[in-house]
Amino acid sequence: MHARKGRPVVRLPLSPLEVGIEVVALVSIALSIYLTVQDWATLPARIPGHFNLAGQPDAYVNKSDLLYYPIFSAIAYIFMTLLSRIPQFFNYPWAITEENAARQYRLARGLINWLKLLLIWILVYGEWLTIEVATKQATGPGALGFIGLVLCMLLSTAVYIVVARRAR
Repeated sequence: MHARKGRPVVRLPLSPLEVGIEVVALVSIALSIYLTVQDWATLPARIPGHFNLAGQPDAYVNKSDLLYYPIFSAIAYIFMTLLSRIPQFFNYPWAITEENAARQYRLARGLINWLKLLLIWILVYGEWLTIEVATKQATGPGALGFIGLVLCMLLSTAVYIVVARRAR
C-alpha cells in the first residue's frame, strides 16, 4: 500500500529513545495535573493570564483557566502522537523512495515526538510560573526558561534538517 505521491508505507517500531520520550511526556502531563490539583485550594480567584515584556502580570483570568494547561498538554500529546504515526503524509524537501523511506520516516517521527515533549514542557513551565506568581512565590516569569525551550525547538528542527538531508 502506498500513501501520498506513491510513497511507501513503512511500519516502524518505536526505538528505546522514542519510548523514553513518550514516558517523559506522559509523566510531564501527570505533573501538570498534579500541580493543578495540589495548588488549587491556595490559588486566588484571579490568577495571572498574561505577562508583559518586563515579566509583570498585565492581565488576570479566573483560576479555572489554569485547567487549560493540563488539557492543552493532553490534546497536544494525543494530536502529535497520532500525527507521528503517519510520516508518509509529511512534506519532505526531497524524494521519499523505498530505499530511504524508513530512515526519513524515523527521523521525521523522532522530530515530531521531540517537539511534542518540548511543547508539553513549555505548557508545564507556564503553569508552574503562573502558580508561583499567583501565590506570590515569584514576581514574574523567568523568560529564560521559555526562551531556552523555544530555542531548543528551533535547534532541534535545524538538526533534523541537516541529519535528514544527509540521510537522503
